[in-house]
This record gives sequence, structure tokens and C-alpha cells, in this order.
Amino acid sequence: MESSYGLRAVRAGSATGAGLAGWQADTGRIVEMVRKVPVTYWCPQGHETTPVFAELAEMEIPKTWDCPRCGRTACRERGASAERPGDEPFKSHLEYAKERRTPEEAERVLQDALDRLRRRRS
Repeated sequence: MESSYGLRAVRAGSATGAGLAGWQADTGRIVEMVRKVPVTYWCPQGHETTPVFAELAEMEIPKTWDCPRCGRTACRERGASAERPGDEPFKSHLEYAKERRTPEEAERVLQDALDRLRRRRS
């Protein structure tokens, strides 16, 4: 009795029925590659970011992009500033906490936390 396997050691795309060539042959569809366009943006701090977009009309490509390093708004022209109204650059949790408390309040909160920790450990 001869065994038959559904999968053979055939390189994908080398013969009809294997990989993409088989899919195209079976369906009659052709894969069309999309052209990619790199677009460079610069933030006010000089960081350069180059995301890649599908080829789009010029008006569909964003005018601004958030800088992945500092969080500020980057423009397509070097040195231009495009801060949107109401936008703030990225802030850490500590920076927000410092905005909410005066130094005296922060010192009091820190002392309370240290006192609780010391009581728990003793």
C-alpha cells in the first residue's frame, strides 16, 4: 500500500499548487505591490523621524507627526514649529505629580510614606 501525503517537499512558489503561485493560479487574481513613500519629519528639538506611507496623494499625507523621542509635534520642514493649540509635550508621571504639589506638600507626603513603611517593618 502506497502512502500519499498532502504536503510535499516543494519550495513555495516553485510549482503550481504551492505557495503564492498556486494561489494566483487557482483564483486568477494577481497581487499588486503598493509603492511605499518615506516622509521625513523634524521636531523642534531636531529629532528626525521617517515613517513610511503607502503612496498617497500629497493632501493625504499628514502635515505633522508626533516625535517618538520627545512627544512634541514634528513638521515636514526642518526648524518649523507646528505646536497645536492645547498640545503639551510628553511628561512623565513624576513631572505631573510635581505640578500638583508644592515642595512642602511633597516633603510631607514623602515623610508620611516613610513613616508608614518604617512602622510596617518594625
